[in-house]
Order: sequence, then structure tokens, then C-alpha cells
Amino acid sequence: MFERFTAAARRTVQTALLESSAAEATECGPDHLLSAMLDEPRCTAMQVLEALAIPAQDVRDELARVQRPGGFDRQDAEALAALGIDLDEVLARVERNLGGLQRARSRPRLSREAKKVLELALREAVALHHRWIGTEHLLLALVRADQEVLLRVLEQHEVSRTELRREVADRTRRAG
Repeated sequence: MFERFTAAARRTVQTALLESSAAEATECGPDHLLSAMLDEPRCTAMQVLEALAIPAQDVRDELARVQRPGGFDRQDAEALAALGIDLDEVLARVERNLGGLQRARSRPRLSREAKKVLELALREAVALHHRWIGTEHLLLALVRADQEVLLRVLEQHEVSRTELRREVADRTRRAG
């Protein structure tokens, strides 16, 4: 499937894997894909967000708000909180007493959710009758997969999924 990916989409996936490794995450998830996409400022997905008046910095800020050290995210924190465990306190104690988290260095794999995003990107490209899979398709796939950071930013900027899809279709039609 990667042979159909544009250079920018390939770099996005590669950067996501590198970022998840640097964050010492065991898996590369949709948040990593979104973050990596932000590192491709001239890609079609970023042009779409720019056209919709959604600054990349707003997406970065929202990502930073939900991500935690050691590859933990807000969902991890919520799951532990349901068990009566405060993740922030645990991380603070580990940092204080042990000098931080130390994980075995292994290359993170794509999470089930990230694989689903890649599959949905293919479906988005097919639906738009495109022969390539670009960052614009990854962006639509992240929305379709209900990637909460992106959905929250779209909501904050009062941009609907339909408007996003329309802008992708218009931009690719003008470029093609």
C-alpha cells in the first residue's frame, strides 16, 4: 500500500514512527500521525487546514495538552483514574525517585488505531477517485477515525467534517 503514498504521506508515517520512538511509546498511534503531519508544512493537508483558517499551532497546542511523558496519553490517564491511580502523580514519583522512565529501546509498531487510519486513508483516496494516498487522505481518515484532538480543533474553529471534505476535494481538483 505504501507505494501509492505520496512522498509527503510517506514522510508523515516515517516521522510518526520516529516521534513515537523518541517519546518512548510502545506504539505509534493516530496522535503521532497527526503530529508528524504538522511537520510537513507545505503538504496538502496543512494547506487545507490553512484554507479553513485552522492554524497548525492550534493543533500542536491541543496535542501537547493531551499527551504525557513516556508515551502515555489522556486515555491512559483516564483508564488509570478509573482504578484510582493518578498517572501524573505516578510519573512525578518515578521522576523524583528513579530519574524518569527507562524503557527498552525497541522500534514502536503502528497501533491498531493507526493501521485503521492508514486503511481509511486508502478508502478516502478511492472515494475521491485518486490514484495516490496523500496527507489530505490521512487528514480525512483521522477525522473519520474520530481522532479526538483533530475533532476538538475542528469544533473550536467551527469547521464541520463536510466542510473539511469539501475543501480537500476542491483543493485536489484545482491541483489536479
